Amino acid sequence: MGYFSLAAVLMLLVFAGGSNAARLYPTSQEKFNNGTSFLSQADSTNSVTLKTYWAGHRMHAGESGGFYGFSATMDVYDFSLASDQYSFALAQIFNPGDGAVTSMNSIQIGWEINPLTYGGDSHAHLAAYWTNDGYQNTHCLNTACPGFQPEAGAAIFLGDVIEPVSQPNGVKQNITIKVLKDRASGDWLVHYGFNQHEPTLIGRYPKSLFTGGLAERASDITIGGAVMTPRSTDLVPMGSGYLPSTTVAAAFSNFQIIDQNGQASLVNQDLPVRVTRPGMYSVTPVINGQFFYGGPFQSPT
Repeated sequence: MGYFSLAAVLMLLVFAGGSNAARLYPTSQEKFNNGTSFLSQADSTNSVTLKTYWAGHRMHAGESGGFYGFSATMDVYDFSLASDQYSFALAQIFNPGDGAVTSMNSIQIGWEINPLTYGGDSHAHLAAYWTNDGYQNTHCLNTACPGFQPEAGAAIFLGDVIEPVSQPNGVKQNITIKVLKDRASGDWLVHYGFNQHEPTLIGRYPKSLFTGGLAERASDITIGGAVMTPRSTDLVPMGSGYLPSTTVAAAFSNFQIIDQNGQASLVNQDLPVRVTRPGMYSVTPVINGQFFYGGPFQSPT
């Protein structure tokens, strides 16, 4: 299943975390072996110690509210990565439940570069991941197991390569992801658009997958980027590979939340930030639905 499975767990650890969360799931400093972990493609004779670095924002609805979807546009890049390196950008809609590990529900979607999962290539792939029980027994990348239901004739399928991609000093290529809860069926509908084209339906996560919070609504949204590597000395690109202090950093834009009536509203206030390696990776405040993120490089060579 590759690193994306582990990354899904770590996304919740970092953004939904706190000290209690670190006791619920494996951390990035623990070792994972083939057959006993999410790194099912790892060499069974070797353990892998992964270091994970994040830069992003989180929204929490509070006790009386909830989220019924989101929409966001994100620049897409690719890089040549080693087989044990990983880079991604995504948005996640989830509900941590009542605090019990098995009450966690989550859907994540975005683009990833993950050579281990995709036969050694370093292309950007559309990827999504869901769980109904805090990644204990029910969790799935793309369509590797029953869950996500692709739409017939969809413009793209989970796991497909996204191309063309952006160049730091050239034309920006971007995708728009919209996930919203259908008012009639209760399913979570997934839409995809390329380069500002109106997002079209590519599939759904049925309501029946979720026995917890996502059966009704979400309480939290996280959005941003992350990288993973076994070596702290690696300079793994996040976003475009350049820090937000440069003019070539990657961006999320037109970030909107969707209410129970299906109405979208632009996120125009700043949000809590989580950056796990300041100086190497960073994220800017949200201004009119847009923010920049990434690292670790200062300027194009």
